[in-house]
Amino acid sequence: MTASSIAMAQPIVRAPSKRLRKIKAALIFMAPLIVLLLLWELAVVLGLMDIKVLPAPHMIVTRGFELLQQSTNYVLLSHIGYSLMRALIAFIFAVLVAVPVGFFLGLNSTAYAWTSPVLSMLLPLPAVAWTPIFLVTLGRGDLTIVSVCFLGAFFPILYSTIQGVQAISKHSIWVVRSMGASPLNIFFMVLLPSSLPTLLTGFKLGLAHSWRTLVAAEMLAAAAFGLGYMIFAARAYADVPSMFVGIAMLALLGFFIEHILFGNIERATIRRWYPQRGKRTQ
Repeated sequence: MTASSIAMAQPIVRAPSKRLRKIKAALIFMAPLIVLLLLWELAVVLGLMDIKVLPAPHMIVTRGFELLQQSTNYVLLSHIGYSLMRALIAFIFAVLVAVPVGFFLGLNSTAYAWTSPVLSMLLPLPAVAWTPIFLVTLGRGDLTIVSVCFLGAFFPILYSTIQGVQAISKHSIWVVRSMGASPLNIFFMVLLPSSLPTLLTGFKLGLAHSWRTLVAAEMLAAAAFGLGYMIFAARAYADVPSMFVGIAMLALLGFFIEHILFGNIERATIRRWYPQRGKRTQ
């Protein structure tokens, strides 16, 4: 046999397709969660846990489907819709305010020096701590909740924007400016592309902070509807399965926003335009 015939006789080992790799990664990710749920279910069945305090997973799922029925006026969808609406409005306003202010402070060292002490004090302060103040001034309702969530998203976005702008090489700006570029061209050709990875990180952190703050704000300030309101209201009736449904929805929606929504945005931007940074963020 010739060398060519031997090579043709050998089986061709194909690399796993991209879809198979995704399925494998999803199964590896889900495996610990499935094991945890099975152990949880088993502990309840064996009587190792009090069902009044920690209901079995199948009871939580059943209660979730009940809250999605027409007989309950699709109340779970209403709670989810109100929470998403409040979080989205707060996040959009935070982006519209924090990004321009962050670019200004990142480019103006004098302004940053004056505001840095104030930002250093406010950044670690939990946004939910402002809830009582907003309750006194604005009263219960969406305005208080959105204002608190706005603060939760504002400072992470602002700080990330400042750090991203300050990390841009001054020489890049000088070179483009020396070629006659206008301030608007400098912004879109240098500042925005260079700071984009840090900006997206700030958006992700800001939305995560806002989402966590939303729960406490809705518990304290919501007049009706919202996942936080749902959890707190279920407490009054000792409806523990409904409380866990609300907690599960918060976790699932938070996972969707961070890993699926922002993950796709990162793949479409950072990992395509900045392959080295994309590999480090994976």
